[in-house]
Amino acid sequence: MENTEEIRKKISRLILERGLNYAQVSLAIGKNIAYIQQFIKNGSPRRLGEVERHKLAAILNVDEQELTDLSLNNPISTSALNPEILSTVIENIELWLSERAITLSPHDKAELIKLIYMKVSSDSVSVAAGKVKDFIGVYNELRKAN
Repeated sequence: MENTEEIRKKISRLILERGLNYAQVSLAIGKNIAYIQQFIKNGSPRRLGEVERHKLAAILNVDEQELTDLSLNNPISTSALNPEILSTVIENIELWLSERAITLSPHDKAELIKLIYMKVSSDSVSVAAGKVKDFIGVYNELRKAN
């Protein structure tokens, strides 16, 4: 896996190869005009946030894993599943999709469930329920941006 400095160099190269500049990309991911320049030149932030990394991967047409030194493929152990929280996640996602008449492929729905479950699995059921709604909101914003 690449280190953060190699990833910064790769992002810079990809931006230039696509005929873009740092300011354009910064604005396209919803950040201030100097965000990408500061990330690449000054190392701040140390790593891109999830939302920024997701948007940047879409802009650069690369897999998100290429833009981070962290493993994004964290499989969930079935022995560690909390059925109450998993049920809460699934119910909230299904309700959100049906209210908006949105159809996701089975793969995309499973990925969304997995992603949100991983974020809330260590919380109590009541805390997880609130966070699920927040994460669905973030997902909705990402869908609109893409």
